[in-house]
Amino acid sequence: MKYSFAIAAISVASVAAYCPNGCSGHGSCGANDKCSCYTRPNGAVAWTEHDCSQRTCPQGKAWVASATAANEAHPDVECSNKGVCDRKTGECECFDNYEGMACERTVCPGDCNGRGICSTQEQLAVDASTTYTGVWDSQKHVGCVCDLGFRGPDCSLQECPSGDDVLLGHGNTKGRDCSGRGICDYSEGLCKCFTGYYGDKCQYQTILG
Repeated sequence: MKYSFAIAAISVASVAAYCPNGCSGHGSCGANDKCSCYTRPNGAVAWTEHDCSQRTCPQGKAWVASATAANEAHPDVECSNKGVCDRKTGECECFDNYEGMACERTVCPGDCNGRGICSTQEQLAVDASTTYTGVWDSQKHVGCVCDLGFRGPDCSLQECPSGDDVLLGHGNTKGRDCSGRGICDYSEGLCKCFTGYYGDKCQYQTILG
């Protein structure tokens, strides 16, 4: 009887040892000596490889992928296909101009130079009194909303003062800098008036004008 128990114990130990590397302590050994790697709270697999020895990385909607059906070209993939997964840490190393745990969004240029707020397309649409929701990239592409007095994709340009054109032409109401009578130096926010005009926003006309 003792001999039978010994054989059984050896057999059980041998069977348990068949799962590769004991699933590295990151999974359970199942049928056919196959590891079932542990998952995250959201159900996504937390470990990978046959022995569950390598970490997975956060997933996001793919920036680029092969279409599988109509309107099906952005599956959830590691690092959103815009980064490399570090299998030791489980963290994404994003490519240039992408950021987030899963490299799921673009980067605002220059972080808006401290002169604006980085907003998603969805929020930009709200600010413009419209909507942009329910689409794959509504939370992925971002852009700068510049503070008053600054402009440009990275809010690096300092606006010049502007007003009505002294000759009743197109001034600031038509988007003209310096009241339509000068050139704006965006590095300093100062107007360089055309000959015959003067003032901080070129709002006055000289006799020569």
